[in-house]
Amino acid sequence: MDAEKKNTVCVACGNERDNIVFYASEKRLGLGHKFDYMECGLCLSLQLVSPPENMMQYYSSEYFSFRKLKNCGFIGSIFKRSAWLFYKWGIIRTVQPAYLNWLRILRATKHQAIADIGCGNGQLSYDLRCCGFDNQYGYDPFLPKEVKEPGLTLQGLELQEVRGKFDIVMMNHSFEYMEYPQEIWGQLSKIVKEDGKLLIRLPVTDSEVWRKERADWFQLDPPRHLFIPSIKAMNDLGKKFGFHLFYTEFDSTEAQFAYTSLYKQGRKMVDHELEDYFSKEELKSLKAKAAQHNRYQIGDQVCLYYQKVADLPKASSY
Repeated sequence: MDAEKKNTVCVACGNERDNIVFYASEKRLGLGHKFDYMECGLCLSLQLVSPPENMMQYYSSEYFSFRKLKNCGFIGSIFKRSAWLFYKWGIIRTVQPAYLNWLRILRATKHQAIADIGCGNGQLSYDLRCCGFDNQYGYDPFLPKEVKEPGLTLQGLELQEVRGKFDIVMMNHSFEYMEYPQEIWGQLSKIVKEDGKLLIRLPVTDSEVWRKERADWFQLDPPRHLFIPSIKAMNDLGKKFGFHLFYTEFDSTEAQFAYTSLYKQGRKMVDHELEDYFSKEELKSLKAKAAQHNRYQIGDQVCLYYQKVADLPKASSY
């Protein structure tokens, strides 16, 4: 899409009618710089109209100073493999760590090729190998160190540079940092095998916090988040590129309320923890509220599980 059209045309569905342009200010770092976003009048997705030329100034050092991989060691590997088996068999169903639940829903098996797009330092891919999944790949353009070991490959690549086919592809809060969703889906359709699975975790505009708080919503995160969709938009985009959305699970946290509240007070996110501003009782209450929002499907982030299939009904025209 022509960048000049981004203030009038939705990058997700192409709609040009009843779109709303509003401004939002940078709050995470407390810089206060203002940016225009457009809300689609049809699919309800949000897009940053004009990304800044120097985006790096909006990333503090912790974004790219990734922590070193935490070595699980021999005992840790035994523990992780046992935890996965107990979880898969239903012996233990506490969802800690969360990736055990993702693996169960994806029906992941030991030798499947699994790729994590936007993997950070590669910790998730490393942990999955420790769980016994022996064909792991992680890709991130800011990867501090590339790794090539038996069962684990980490490379400093953008999504569009990734080659090969994978049984499972995961995007854990990386989709919203990419500008053109149709291009993302086009590349995903190339790297996910037929009948393969795809997990996308990201913030969505279905949330009550977005509807109520608008530009103060902490996951709007201007200008870093370039595109935030609705679930319906992601469902229809998936269909367009051959993916069936077979399961949706909200996984929002207390952060949607806590950080949004701090932003409304003029506070920034960096250099502070929620415990600096909220008591244990307050955070416990906000966690319970987040769990309720997830049950009602009005939380501010979601896990979308897809399968790539040959024949799909056409995407809806709203």
